[in-house]
Amino acid sequence: MRHRYPEPPWSYSPKEVNEWLNAVYGGHECKKCKVERHEKWLKNVEIDIDLNVEREIKKPSSIVLKALQKIAGYEEVEEHFELLPTSEILLRALHKAGYRKASIKINGRRIKAKRIKVVMEEMAKVALEDRIKQASIHALNDGEARIKISTIHSKKHHSIEIKISKIKEKNLQKFLIYIRKRLKGREEIK
Repeated sequence: MRHRYPEPPWSYSPKEVNEWLNAVYGGHECKKCKVERHEKWLKNVEIDIDLNVEREIKKPSSIVLKALQKIAGYEEVEEHFELLPTSEILLRALHKAGYRKASIKINGRRIKAKRIKVVMEEMAKVALEDRIKQASIHALNDGEARIKISTIHSKKHHSIEIKISKIKEKNLQKFLIYIRKRLKGREEIK
């Protein structure tokens, strides 16, 4: 022991090393460092999806309508896909992303906002009655999500249009991963 300090800890235990550090450099404490991670929120997310399915351009009844539609870009396209399973996949994706309540409108009939699983069951009952051509989903969480699915639409629009007002980045990633695994198509995120 020189100069009233203990010898350096070349071959001592961790306890003795700590005592030596306290003696030489004064008392020190190991403080746990907490890093606060703020989750990133995304606002006004728009996703357009065109499914890889067979398409058929609807022909108008007259030549005048055909010319007007072609100029304006409102030629109607009919895509051949089942709307019920597609909307069910989208509801499950919303559930994965943290949305708990949803309401759905099928061919003008509205199923009120309830838990997503209950909405899926009621949607199946409504689908038995007639063929679905268009559906829109409105889901609520911290933000709201609006999804429009249609088999017949103009060339300007897409078969699935998703608009989300506010969502956490990790929840959006979960949503997109679920959709990409189950729906084959080309997507556009704005």
